[in-house]
Amino acid sequence: MRVISIDGRVLEYRLERRGEATVLILHGGHMSARCRFGEETFLDADYSVVVASRPGYGRTALGAGPSAPEFVVRLASLCRRLGLRDITVLGISVGARTALTMAAFYPELVSRVILMCPTSFRPWPDRRGRRIAYTVYAPGVERATWGTVHRMLRQAPEKHLPGIVANLTTLDGAEAVRRLGPDAGKIVDFLLRCQSSRGFLVDLRAPTDVTDNVAQPTLILASRNDGAVSFDHAEHLATTMQLATLVEVDTPTHLLWLGAGSDHTAAAIHSFLRL
Repeated sequence: MRVISIDGRVLEYRLERRGEATVLILHGGHMSARCRFGEETFLDADYSVVVASRPGYGRTALGAGPSAPEFVVRLASLCRRLGLRDITVLGISVGARTALTMAAFYPELVSRVILMCPTSFRPWPDRRGRRIAYTVYAPGVERATWGTVHRMLRQAPEKHLPGIVANLTTLDGAEAVRRLGPDAGKIVDFLLRCQSSRGFLVDLRAPTDVTDNVAQPTLILASRNDGAVSFDHAEHLATTMQLATLVEVDTPTHLLWLGAGSDHTAAAIHSFLRL
């Protein structure tokens, strides 16, 4: 993990250099650059991978944004300092908003966009979900919230995982875990790395819609089994963006790189990278 100060604001990132082509990964809520998921698809294709923690996550300061338009100014500066070119920006879940903003503001840096289980610029979550989020992820509370989840998963993952996964799927929780198969252990590892810090409340702020200004080829991947971000967000982006292609996958949860159907996710990305 590395940190850099840009305009007096700290930004946390992780870089693994391979080829000249680069993927910039912007994770969704509750994740930072310390999380490693789905990167093998790009490393296997000889892409360099840079993962940046968004404002309020990891060691990235809130003041590095907090809005996506403010944050991407510093992201672009980071990319230039690292000498990165021919960037594919990957936005996961609510990180899709930052990825699209980066593409809209810096077309000279970003050549392609990939969105996985994306949150569009429409209202998200719904009113009930927003009330819950402001309660359980409030400052001074979110650490206890995740502490409870982590303790349950460490003590009895088989017992508690279906109930926790139910928040990430439209399927029955036990059925989703069954479809995860051997990847059930990976989803436990994923959840044990989750922490909201102050970032998730930033994610709940009203975004600036930039879809009209994104002209790069864009691959959108989504599953109707996603219980965290409904499929209609992906459909909306696909119908409103200039060069967007929506690929539906049948993964069992919000995490499109895990479980049955995840091979389709990887195949669609590889095909898109070869264009």
